[in-house]
Amino acid sequence: MREWGLLLTLENAGSVARDHLASERTFLAYARTSLTISSTGVALVQLFTLSARATDGHVEKFARPLGAVMIGLGIYTLSVGVLRYFLVQDALMRGVYPVARIGPTMLAGILVIVVVVVFVIILVAR
Repeated sequence: MREWGLLLTLENAGSVARDHLASERTFLAYARTSLTISSTGVALVQLFTLSARATDGHVEKFARPLGAVMIGLGIYTLSVGVLRYFLVQDALMRGVYPVARIGPTMLAGILVIVVVVVFVIILVAR
């Protein structure tokens, strides 16, 4: 694992340990968020399937695509978290810090679009 650069030991001087631990907490937040988004995708499929049984069934055709989009967003979020973790770890060892702008902004924009689509589907179905 040392050959691939996965095992790393740094001197605990100044804020090195604090910065690396903060980076690990941020990665765990990305992992938690991705799990939440994926779980929401599964819940949407179940919600629309149950709603289709109670109503005329027009919303069921949207269930699987929306669920797949949410699970895809969960995978995207986890991928951004992993890439960001290693990017920040490398940058911290060089004494710099990269600012996150594109990944979280894209994720927030796509989630807003998905939420609006879900509300439109629910309102039209009634």
